[in-house]
Amino acid sequence: MALPHQWSLEGVEAEAGWYRLQVPQGEGRRFIRVLGDYSKEAWLEGAYLGRHEGYFEPWLLELPPGEELLLRVAAPKDPGWPRFKRQVKGIFGQHDCRPGGTTERGQERGTGGLWGGVEVLFRPEAALLALRHRLSPRPGGWRLLVELEVDALRALDGKAELRLVPENFPGEALNREAPLALEPGRRTYRLLWDLPEMPLWEVWERGFPHLFRLEARLLGASLSVPLGFRTVALDGEGWLLLNGRRLFLRGTNIIPTQWLAAYGEGAATRDVALLKEANLNAVRVHAHVTHPAFYRACDREGVLVWQDFPLQWGYAEDEAFLREALRQARAMVDLLGAHPSIYLWCAHNEPAHNRKTLAPLVAAELRAADPTRPVKEASDFREHPYPGWYWGHLRDFLALPGKPLPSEFGAQALPRAELLRRVLGEAAWPPDWRVWAYHNFQPHETFRVAGVGMGESLEAFVEASQAYQAELLRFAIHAYRRAKGEVVGYFQFMFVEPWEGITWAVLDVDRVPKKGFFALREASSPVLLSLVPYRERLEVGGPPLMEVWLVSDLERAVELEIRLRLEGPQNLALWEGRVVLGPGEVQRVFHLMELWEAPAEVQAGFLPVVQALRQLPPGPYRLLGEAWEGERLWSRTVVAVEYLEPIHERGTAW
Repeated sequence: MALPHQWSLEGVEAEAGWYRLQVPQGEGRRFIRVLGDYSKEAWLEGAYLGRHEGYFEPWLLELPPGEELLLRVAAPKDPGWPRFKRQVKGIFGQHDCRPGGTTERGQERGTGGLWGGVEVLFRPEAALLALRHRLSPRPGGWRLLVELEVDALRALDGKAELRLVPENFPGEALNREAPLALEPGRRTYRLLWDLPEMPLWEVWERGFPHLFRLEARLLGASLSVPLGFRTVALDGEGWLLLNGRRLFLRGTNIIPTQWLAAYGEGAATRDVALLKEANLNAVRVHAHVTHPAFYRACDREGVLVWQDFPLQWGYAEDEAFLREALRQARAMVDLLGAHPSIYLWCAHNEPAHNRKTLAPLVAAELRAADPTRPVKEASDFREHPYPGWYWGHLRDFLALPGKPLPSEFGAQALPRAELLRRVLGEAAWPPDWRVWAYHNFQPHETFRVAGVGMGESLEAFVEASQAYQAELLRFAIHAYRRAKGEVVGYFQFMFVEPWEGITWAVLDVDRVPKKGFFALREASSPVLLSLVPYRERLEVGGPPLMEVWLVSDLERAVELEIRLRLEGPQNLALWEGRVVLGPGEVQRVFHLMELWEAPAEVQAGFLPVVQALRQLPPGPYRLLGEAWEGERLWSRTVVAVEYLEPIHERGTAW
């Protein structure tokens, strides 16, 4: 069979798989690099070589002479599932967006297999096995700490050659050489390299993500890793400081796929382009380590990454599990720490009974492994507000639940009807709720909290479901952004469906947008015009607007032309004018109560609009606002309102 491979992609339900490989011969020492889920064992010509645990960390193993290699990859059902799991797999082990969701079938269609394949490496007697770095600013430039992991058969005098090469922009390469006295065995050697001021890696909306490639050569072997010159920190109010300047985070959560063998460079490039199309500057890799191609794409495109360690809900707390979790936490930092896009490590998602025990210890290990990035102990339930889905009403977002940085919120929405019929077959319509539940659908929340109606057809159900998700996301994000300062960012849940499910995603598994994608994109514009209606249903003659806000995340001042109008049975221009916003400013430019308190001559300027509102025919209208900077449309906001016939005769004093 072809590698990479995961057996459930072939429709096979199994807990282990055996792979036989003919290992090529070559000059020097042979190593294999294995990426598989979850535990691996190896035999060469029948001789046992060892065992490795974990799905995201490559297993690097030296091979003795021989040709036939047997690999056993085991991904059994977790015996502690659901509350006391023992496998560090995050959303691949348990989640409400994987096959079976939170039902008793939630461990079906597992992720076992050689998802990253097998690589055979030939190395000299002093084998360069790993390259890591740590970067810190210094007066006039940067200090680069380079770590070389070397396995030497004997004592040797070597020379390390370092090279720093611009990756995504033209520029000169920098070089350094340093002698190394190698000792027998596997050891880590550290080199310091003082560098001048360098082009910075920046988020896409306020600069260019200057990306370098750090190369190391030693005795004929070479390795390379990404490098970007940037600093990240959190200030006392929770703001992210990127290169010393505050950045409002407009983000989402992502699980690109349930099966990493089916993902790659093309898919990652597409997904990151969609993130930027949605006006997002940050993404949370939700409760797992994903495919390496995704991090490379975020590095290239200037998208920040909040990286979770793969702990999701409840786990065992005995010493053996704790030791393995801590080992894998350090391995995650070693694996991903070179990526400049990663700005934060988070130890545990919604840790439940592990909140005061496991999560703090994993966070401490992450801090020790990487003191250059912020670390969160957990992404807690309290930071995941779901009004309008699990509780309350979407208007509860006005109370800013989860502030200062809500890291999950949203609502489910059905994907398109054609996809549902293809995936669910006869269970699509009329719905077979058992099949829908396996595909993650939540009926109680859909019907009894959100109040979504099914209608008379699957198409009508899809329309109502997507319209509700879009309205909730629009309402929530506008509320959070108007409160910029109290709120320092947001991470909507979630971006793409990782399988043929019915989830909170705004793009289905084929990356076809739901209505929520467009709502997320419009509400996440770096410059936002936000309209608060007076009422959603009001009598003819009533004012359509209570408040008008402008929000800027730009680092420069911007002069905007604002256009407000009603569209419906009769169109009506409400107001046009110019507003100047300072860098990063939030400004309320209109409040109805302030108008009522204004001098009579100011109120007189609005009399033509007041008189025109009294002449409107009843019916549904769209309250539409646009914010233009010259020929550039920064923000277009639409709010539905309905004008009704007055209960009293027109002209009756209110």
